[in-house]
Amino acid sequence: MDRREFLKRAGVSALAISVAPHFQTIMGAEQAAASMKNDNKTKMKHKCKITVLRRECYKDLQEKYLADPQSGPCPYFHEGQEIMVDSDNFFHMLDGRFCSEAWDCISRYVYAALQGGSIMKGWTNDEKMMVTCCNDGTRPVIFKLERIDEEE
Repeated sequence: MDRREFLKRAGVSALAISVAPHFQTIMGAEQAAASMKNDNKTKMKHKCKITVLRRECYKDLQEKYLADPQSGPCPYFHEGQEIMVDSDNFFHMLDGRFCSEAWDCISRYVYAALQGGSIMKGWTNDEKMMVTCCNDGTRPVIFKLERIDEEE
């Protein structure tokens, strides 16, 4: 292994070690610890409801920068559309069910919700909900993600 490869691997390891404590907050460490202590209590199954709040379209930017200046708003989603994600279909969302760019932006939050974690603790008025968007700069889609808790 050459020096460059060694430094690259060492940097990734150091980053992983330094970031690990922060993932407990994202994944809802308090909830995970509480559920471990209460194994005899009701177990919860989690789902994530994705609701399309808005489809924006910035025609001035499309005209100036896109190869097809008449692209219009995102063709994959419509306002009010709801998509329910659970642990069975999480890894199949890209099988024609979801835009890959949008899924890349929100899938980590959906995964956190499916694990029972807080999606946006301290940021939104409900830690089981967040508002986010895809990264298409000329026609972003605004999503609301909600963790749905069900007794097993």
